[in-house]
Amino acid sequence: MSAATKKNKLIADAVLTLLIILAFALDLFSYLEFKLGDRIYQRPTSVNPDIIVIGIDEAAVAMFDQTNHWSRQIMADAINILNSSEEYKPAVIALDIIYAGESADKDADANLAKAAQEGGNVVLAASAMIGQVLSPDESGLVRVVRGYETPYPALAQHARYGFVGAVMDDDSVIRNAAIKLEYGDDEIYSFPYEIYRKYMGDFADASISEYSEIFLTYSDVPGEYKQLSFADIFDEDFDPEYYWDCIVLIGAFVPASMDSYFTPMSQTEQMYGVEIHANAVQMLLEGNFKRHVPDWVNFVILFAFVILAMVLAKYVDIRVLLAILAALSIGYFFAALQMFKRGYILFLIYPVAAMALIYIYQLVYSYILESLEKRKVKDAFKKYVDTNLVDKLMESGEADSNEVGVDKDIAVLFVDVRGFTPMTEALKDDPGQVVKILNEYLELTTNSVFKNGGSVDKFIGDATMALFNGFFPLEDHVYKAVKAAWDMVAGAAEVNASIKEKYDVDLGFGVGINCGRAIVGNLGPSFRKDYTAIGDTVNTAARLESNAKPSQVLITKDVYDAVKDRVMAESIGEIPLKGKTIGTEVFSVTSVS
Repeated sequence: MSAATKKNKLIADAVLTLLIILAFALDLFSYLEFKLGDRIYQRPTSVNPDIIVIGIDEAAVAMFDQTNHWSRQIMADAINILNSSEEYKPAVIALDIIYAGESADKDADANLAKAAQEGGNVVLAASAMIGQVLSPDESGLVRVVRGYETPYPALAQHARYGFVGAVMDDDSVIRNAAIKLEYGDDEIYSFPYEIYRKYMGDFADASISEYSEIFLTYSDVPGEYKQLSFADIFDEDFDPEYYWDCIVLIGAFVPASMDSYFTPMSQTEQMYGVEIHANAVQMLLEGNFKRHVPDWVNFVILFAFVILAMVLAKYVDIRVLLAILAALSIGYFFAALQMFKRGYILFLIYPVAAMALIYIYQLVYSYILESLEKRKVKDAFKKYVDTNLVDKLMESGEADSNEVGVDKDIAVLFVDVRGFTPMTEALKDDPGQVVKILNEYLELTTNSVFKNGGSVDKFIGDATMALFNGFFPLEDHVYKAVKAAWDMVAGAAEVNASIKEKYDVDLGFGVGINCGRAIVGNLGPSFRKDYTAIGDTVNTAARLESNAKPSQVLITKDVYDAVKDRVMAESIGEIPLKGKTIGTEVFSVTSVS
């Protein structure tokens, strides 16, 4: 790799690294992070049997036929039934219902407050409007309470209460639960936290109050906590002692309540708010607290993976790199899961996405570099070998093949510059001019061959060998060989006139053409190949060229028979050819139509 290529690669590496860091800083992959976290971190376990949800469902709505707001007397009666056995009553009755402000039914309000007072185990929900603002140090967004409605005073003085309010991520899924928030100069606590404190009493872990928010690990899919309908409380055979020392949560279980949300446990079925509170309570009871590690920790991990992947990409084969990066990704997922079990949440998508991007980048870069090198080699080859032949050999793989060749029917053309030796003697003091003149002639021969669909096999000093139907299929190849020769002779006149005037030297082409069977393919030792044609057909064409006079095109009888309807030629009889035991009838072309 050249110094310039290394420099460009280093710049490209730096740009990719900066783009990955920018994506992390802007959290561009948050959606993927959420979905991957749901897969890795959210695993159903089992619900706590001591946490029971009683749903205000369709059966309850139908039973009380409340077209308007439910009378608070209904809930007062339900609390009294649940607490009807002083010895075997629930440890907590948590009402996920907002009782803000007094109602028109003063007796019902008083009875609900009295039921809460006598039961001594009621926890109420308070409505909080939760928003987000920039933190004082401008490090990120923090949650704040913009409005707070507590239960009406007569009820609030006889029960605990805590705020409720959905804490949703950008994809409208609830993965976190607030524990405490600041409201003015005070700190207020959440509904699940107040349930936990009521249930645990003196055994409550005071350190939990240090958390502003906890990551919710759900126990099961929607519907698992609910055990019965609110209507069942009023059945004659209802046994309140079954709920002794349990946490009973009562809340809406109908779509009309508008209190259902998507959770990581299901992308199609929503979970009612009361069940989400039940999950949060179970986490608090189990001490199952998860916290996100600081952003700088995630950044250090990300940067380390980027540098590691970049270094590996520099020294490891691309196929091996894929296996290593895949193993690192799997290892990171396992490590992140272990950290999660210990209470720490790491970003998942960014290190893995970074390694994937680096692999794709390396793959594309390698492909581009290989393509550029291949083009560079092709461009170099095309200065020495037929352009079309270079493309064929590199695309077909024949350049690396050891196959000897195939037997084909071809036409072979040899052309030589007549008068070249005298010219070199006349210009012996100016070799550069000799090369320039020769290149003009070779360019003329080459263009004539290509124009007629042939392939230049090689240059032999001032001679050119060309094949028609040799390297590539070519219709009417014999005629096109003769046409190419005639174009050479015709084109040489203009060049000759200039040479004659400058150096008093006559130059011209002598051309020999033969057709027939020949072997075409890779010839030569393993370290030096020549893709060419061999056989008697080739040798005869070369002998004809050596016998041709300036501006004369000699062809064999086989060639003449193939083109005589379009070519005028006169027989010059049989002439002896080197290597032949008998004479060969030869024709001299006089015109080509």
